[in-house]
Amino acid sequence: MFFYSREFKDKNHTITDAESLRFLESVGDMKKEDRYENVRESIKEIFDNIKIIKLEPGDIIEFSLSHSNEPVSMTFEEMDNHNVLDGFLSKSLELTAKLKLPESESVKDTVYGNLENLNFFRKYISFYFANQKKIDDRIISNLENWDFERISIIDKIILRMGILELEYFRDIPPKVVINEAIELGKKYSTEKSNIFINGILNKLKNELRKTEN
Repeated sequence: MFFYSREFKDKNHTITDAESLRFLESVGDMKKEDRYENVRESIKEIFDNIKIIKLEPGDIIEFSLSHSNEPVSMTFEEMDNHNVLDGFLSKSLELTAKLKLPESESVKDTVYGNLENLNFFRKYISFYFANQKKIDDRIISNLENWDFERISIIDKIILRMGILELEYFRDIPPKVVINEAIELGKKYSTEKSNIFINGILNKLKNELRKTEN
């Protein structure tokens, strides 16, 4: 995460356009990884549905994946082996390349619509660092029986981003801000982080977006 890496660098360092572009490209890479994950989950769901049926190792299972008309065939034994090996991760990478599954428009927009995204990102990081002390004070004022220094770096960053968007990016609906923060907590932080993040942001939503749902 871009803001995570900044926690260990000089806060006065000016962020160059090259750094910003590298960040946008890394977001595109993460979205590509999500594409592989979607394929993996599709195969795993099929396997979970058929493994309760009494099948022979050589029985062939045929299925198709989203955005492809080409059928995929695997024996039950092959599916079982891939499940044990890595939960179909390597198979999803193989099939994505073989079937040439398309990138979503959101991936293309992230990487290739760089000018618009770069301008937004410049504004975002400028507001983030210019208001970090104020944002941290908002977090501290909403903590109950907890010390700010004990909050993990990831949780601090997710909370800062959520508060930043609630206060300064009012075109983003508060529900979207909070839901995205919760998902980031689930993906990158601890098991209970999403509950903590949801609690803080919902309190601040009522303060910063009084007239909105």
